[in-house]
Amino acid sequence: MNRLLLTITVAALCVTLAPCRVMAQEITRLEVHISGGTVKTSLTLSLEESQIKLISEGLQKEIAFYIDIFRKWNLWPDEFIKGKKISRTLIANPVKGEYKVISIEGNTILEKRFNSFDSMIKWALNIKEATLVTDALSDDSSYFVRITVESVKQKPQQMLGYVFFFVDDRDFKIKKDSATFTPLVK
Repeated sequence: MNRLLLTITVAALCVTLAPCRVMAQEITRLEVHISGGTVKTSLTLSLEESQIKLISEGLQKEIAFYIDIFRKWNLWPDEFIKGKKISRTLIANPVKGEYKVISIEGNTILEKRFNSFDSMIKWALNIKEATLVTDALSDDSSYFVRITVESVKQKPQQMLGYVFFFVDDRDFKIKKDSATFTPLVK
């Protein structure tokens, strides 16, 4: 009897603690190209299926991409050099068949319309060659690019935001660092 109970307990623990595949948000492709004081970054974000389903059903989703250059230090915390924010708001209306993305990058606002939901998702989750130009890079230091992506929840009413200040207003926040590099400054 004890042996049977032990076998059942071990089997239940193995099933419960067995690794399972969970699809979550992640930055799947990160490419960094350096030319003098110019750093060009390309990336692709993959969302989980539940997020994509909510967007396809008409939920407006704002995704913010932060592209930052840091100087790597051994003993001190890494030093922020320069950054850029790209905000993309995905709007889908499945009844009318309208799909659009509002992209804000610095002072530039771009509203782009799409014929299909898939093409909207593909464009909105890809950042191609975001350029950061800085003269603060030196050839005797190591640097890396940190990508931070966060999804902002629908905003609560103003008063509720002040009362419930401890409630997180993001769906997710993920970070990924590139490999370190040393630029060839001319």
